[in-house]
Amino acid sequence: MSYVETASMKNSTIMFLYSERDEINLSPDYQRMGGIWTLEKRRLLIDSILNDYDIPKIYFHALSAAVVSKTGKRYAVIDGRQRLEAIWGFMDGDFTLGPDFEYQREPSLDLAKLSYADIAKQHPKIRVKFDSFVLPVVTVALQDDDLDLIEDMFSRLNEAAPLNAAEKRNALGGRMVTIITEVSRHKFFTDRVKFGNRRYQHKEVAARFLLIENSISEHANLVDTKKVYLDALAHRFHTKEKKKALELKQTVETILDVMFEEFTTKDELLQAQGIMVVYYLLFKGAMEANQTDRITRKKLLNFRQRLNENRVAASKDLPSASFELLEFDRLNQQGTNDASSIKERYRILASALRVTAIPLEGFAEDEG
Repeated sequence: MSYVETASMKNSTIMFLYSERDEINLSPDYQRMGGIWTLEKRRLLIDSILNDYDIPKIYFHALSAAVVSKTGKRYAVIDGRQRLEAIWGFMDGDFTLGPDFEYQREPSLDLAKLSYADIAKQHPKIRVKFDSFVLPVVTVALQDDDLDLIEDMFSRLNEAAPLNAAEKRNALGGRMVTIITEVSRHKFFTDRVKFGNRRYQHKEVAARFLLIENSISEHANLVDTKKVYLDALAHRFHTKEKKKALELKQTVETILDVMFEEFTTKDELLQAQGIMVVYYLLFKGAMEANQTDRITRKKLLNFRQRLNENRVAASKDLPSASFELLEFDRLNQQGTNDASSIKERYRILASALRVTAIPLEGFAEDEG
């Protein structure tokens, strides 16, 4: 039976961990993205350390000898990445103490706005005290190298923390989560998509594409691309149906290859997540109907311009405006993950570009 063994790290001072940071993997697969703490939150942590407050435990996975030999990493962070990045960032000069910082042990000392280097020069004893602060690090050793136990621990530790849906799903682990990660690293996401990925936004959209493919292949229809359905996809393919999961991945990546060629680097057309599934369906349908030549970036820009012009026209004379374009506008602003919203926006856009729509329940196939 698999189980974990925990122990307190004997030498876990700030300076020791800083000196050993190259041997610590901050981003194992189950971790959330780094660098998401605000400046205020990072400053509050440094304030707590300098004023001798307790801070939450940090959990390290003690890696096996084989992994250490292969990667040079002795530990992987299960929980505490943001805290370590904040501490190391302060030491590297990324930010200073806040303008209202008060050193409670000696209030007469003005340390406000000082950097780590400033403290080292002006108050070396305080710098030594900071360096010597013992971080509460717990090491976790695995029996049988069962990484599912680590992923489960990460999920449990962060249950009360503000993880978003994509971060929680990533912590589930399993085959589909791995595939979602691989799809999110496609050049379409890394080069063409304009919105950021600090909170796994690319993984969220990749998961929606895979869900769409699975839904169409099994039901010739769409389901909502909301959390409950995305999580169900991850659970279903956690360890089973490997062949089907790989087929979904291949299909999605084939369509992304075509989309990559049409869009430009950090394309303004790809700056919002809500439209991504609609574009995906547009290209999917065009590929199946051999009509990819009907989709051009210029036509997509023209369609967006028509939306803008129709919006202005409606504000002046509602009866003269296009109801379909107004409806596209409305649906593009609310309920973008509803299957009905996706279907209707897809139908309108495919019709505008004269691309044959995939026959889905709710509307007939447009022959273009």
